[in-house]
Amino acid sequence: MKKIGIILMVLLWGCSVRESPARAVVSKALSLVGSPYKYGGDSPSRGFDCSGLVYYVYRSVGIQIPRTAEGQLRKGKKLHLRQIKPGDLLFFQFGNSLHVGIFVAPGYMVHASPDRGVVKERLGKYWRRHFIKGVRYL
Repeated sequence: MKKIGIILMVLLWGCSVRESPARAVVSKALSLVGSPYKYGGDSPSRGFDCSGLVYYVYRSVGIQIPRTAEGQLRKGKKLHLRQIKPGDLLFFQFGNSLHVGIFVAPGYMVHASPDRGVVKERLGKYWRRHFIKGVRYL
C-alpha cells in the first residue's frame, strides 16, 4: 500500500510540474497582459512591440524563434485557420505592415497594441478581415 502511495505521489507531482509547451506559452502571454507598448521593445521592463512580445514569450519557455514578425512568419510551420491551437501565432496584414499575436483560446489572442499595450483581445470581424496566416513553432 505504501508503495502505491509513493508511486501515485510521484506521478501527480510530475503532472503538476511538467507543463506542455503550448500551455506554457499561453500562461506566459497572459501573465504579460498590462505591460506597456514600446516600438522595438522585447522585455517587460522596456515594453513590447508585437513581435517582441512573441519573441520574449517563446524565449522564456525555451523556444528560439526569429525576432521580427516577418521572420516569425517565414520560419514557422504554416497553418490553415482550422488547424490553429492555443500557443500558435496569428498574423495580420495592414497595408505593408505585419502584426502578430498569440492565440490563447478559441476566439482570443494576446498581442501588443500600440494604443493599449499588451492585451487579451477577442478576434472579431476586424481581425478576421486582416488575418493572413497562422504559424506553429510548438
